[in-house]
Amino acid sequence: MATVQQVIDRGRVPLNDADKVRYTDAMLLDYLNDGMAEIYTLRPDLRFGSYGTPVAALLLTDTFPLSAAHEVAIKHYLVFRSEMTDDENVNTNRATQTYKLFERAVTST
Repeated sequence: MATVQQVIDRGRVPLNDADKVRYTDAMLLDYLNDGMAEIYTLRPDLRFGSYGTPVAALLLTDTFPLSAAHEVAIKHYLVFRSEMTDDENVNTNRATQTYKLFERAVTST
C-alpha cells in the first residue's frame, strides 16, 4: 500500500512538477484531503462502519486508506484542483475533464 506522499508524488507527473517547484506538499495534501471528502460524499459505502466518525485529515506519512483504483481517482483530483488554482495557465476544459475522470473512477470502483 502506498503512502500519501507517494500518491501525491505520482500526482505531480501530469502536473509536470516532479521537482516540487510549482506546488508544495502542503498544498497538494490539502487537495488530497478535500478529494477524500468528495470520495466519501460520492461513495459513502467506503466508510461502512464509520459513518458517525469524523473523517480525519491524512498526513504525508499515512498509508493511503483506499484501493489502488482510488489512488488514480485522487491523482485526477489533484490535477483538477491544481489546474483551477493556477490562474495564468488554467485550461478550464482540462480541469473539467480531469474532474470527470475523478468522478468516473470513484463511482465505477
